[in-house]
Amino acid sequence: MPDTTKPIIVKKRFFLNVVLWLLGCFILDSCGNRYRIPEDKFVDILTDMHLSKAYYNSIGITDARWMDTIPYNLHIVEKYGYKWTQFDSTVSWYCSHPKDYQSVYDEVIARLNDLEKLVSDELDFPQELWTYYRIRQLPPDGEQDSVAVNVLLKGIGKYIIKAKIRVYPEDASIDPRICMYWWRSDTTALGICDTFWVAPIRKDGLMIEYSTEQILQPGNSYTHLKGNWLHSDKNILDSTWSKRAEIKDISIYHIPQKFD
Repeated sequence: MPDTTKPIIVKKRFFLNVVLWLLGCFILDSCGNRYRIPEDKFVDILTDMHLSKAYYNSIGITDARWMDTIPYNLHIVEKYGYKWTQFDSTVSWYCSHPKDYQSVYDEVIARLNDLEKLVSDELDFPQELWTYYRIRQLPPDGEQDSVAVNVLLKGIGKYIIKAKIRVYPEDASIDPRICMYWWRSDTTALGICDTFWVAPIRKDGLMIEYSTEQILQPGNSYTHLKGNWLHSDKNILDSTWSKRAEIKDISIYHIPQKFD
């Protein structure tokens, strides 16, 4: 499955960082206002520093002094063409102008929020849609249960479904198979459907993982994924027949996708 871990972007601790940094400002050496970095460039530098802190945290470096520690941030200041003494002096000036400092940090937070949204829009994060039972055993959970599927779709994109299924040789069902279909309502009782996946199930007693993925394209108006994990034909000669099967690790994922 795709990795569901989102990129680490610091957002919620900004104001705490501001407080900590303001406290640290009083121990910084001020070189005077003549070395103050322009506000727009200062915002650029602080934004990059927050992103840098997120990276260092992700690899286990959590030095509380990261903001005023040269080894972690000197390269960022120099990237914008300034010296550390200029950055140091700029911080000292903003320490004595807290309203201006708050304005700067509001802009930093806005930029980081925009970056986070951009990353979220570009990356595909799977969402688990199957919130029901994960394991079914037959006959304990039903002599002739077909293990029904009726899941509300989350719009266009990729749908991945899988499960591990074991059907024993003594299973009395006829032609066991996975049978799934797209579905939407209309003026009829049955609605409109289209095949999603049909796959035969082996009756050899082995636990097999069955999986497939399909893409719901733009313009399709299907609203549900329906069907059965253990679909079979009816045995009209024996009304007392019983299945001998088990199914586990059921999952149905949706991955949003962009289409041109």
